[in-house]
Amino acid sequence: MNPWAKKTVTLAKTEDYLDRLYAVYPNDSETRIVDADVLASIEKSFNRREGASLLEQLLNLDKFPMKDSYVSFLRIDRSAMKRNPKTVKRICDTLYNMGFDKVKEGIIEPKEANTRRGQQFRNWAMVNFKHVELDKFINSTRGVIFLEGSEKEVLDFCNVKLKLGLMKRPDFVAKSKEKYVVGEAKFLSSTGGNQGRGFKDAIDLASKASGTAYKVAVIDGVLWIQNGSQEFNSIKTSTVCALSALLLNDYCKSL
Repeated sequence: MNPWAKKTVTLAKTEDYLDRLYAVYPNDSETRIVDADVLASIEKSFNRREGASLLEQLLNLDKFPMKDSYVSFLRIDRSAMKRNPKTVKRICDTLYNMGFDKVKEGIIEPKEANTRRGQQFRNWAMVNFKHVELDKFINSTRGVIFLEGSEKEVLDFCNVKLKLGLMKRPDFVAKSKEKYVVGEAKFLSSTGGNQGRGFKDAIDLASKASGTAYKVAVIDGVLWIQNGSQEFNSIKTSTVCALSALLLNDYCKSL
C-alpha cells in the first residue's frame, strides 16, 4: 500500500476525519428553485387533469417528480407524447394518485449528494489553493498552485505538455515547485455500483504509466474503513497513490 494511502487509513480510523472532511464535502440539501408562476401553471394543469399540458411542463424541469423509465425518452422526443397516449395516461394517472403536494415535493427535491461532489471538491480547492492561469502556472517555481482554465485549455495542457493521453479533463492539475500533479477526486458513500465506477476512474488515472506528471487518486469516504471491499483491496495490494483530500496539500509539498 502506498504510504499516503496508509496515512489516510490512519486518519479515517483514528482522527476526526469526518469532522474535517465536511469542509470539503458539505452535506447541503438546498431545494431546487422553481419559478412560482411555473408551479402555479403546473398546479392548474394538474387540477384540471390536463395530462398533455401537465407532462409537457414537468418535462421542462430539471427534476421529474417521480421515477419512470420512459420519462427520458419523452424528454428527448416530445412528439412521442402524441404517438403514445397510453404511456402519457399511465404516467399522468400516477401523478394524480400522488396528489399535487407530493408532485411539488418531487419537483423541488434537492439533487442527490453524489451528483454535487465534484463541484464541492472544486469549490474547496478554489478556497484552499492558489489558482493561476496557464502562463503563470507554467512559469511558477515556488509553492503549491492549481491551474485555472477552460475545459479545453486544461485538457490540452495535460495531453500536449504532460503527455498524459487523457480523454477528459481531470478534476485538478497542480504544481508543487517545478513538479506537476494531476488527479481525480471522488467521494464514496458506498462501495460498488455507480460509485465503484467513479473509484475506477480515479484509480485508472493514478495508475497511468504515461506522462511527466505525478498522478493521484484523491478519494474519500467509506472505503477507507471497509477493509474487505473490492475498492480497499485494490488500493491495499498496489502502489498507486490514493489519498484523502485532507492530505493533498501535504502530499504536494512533499514532492
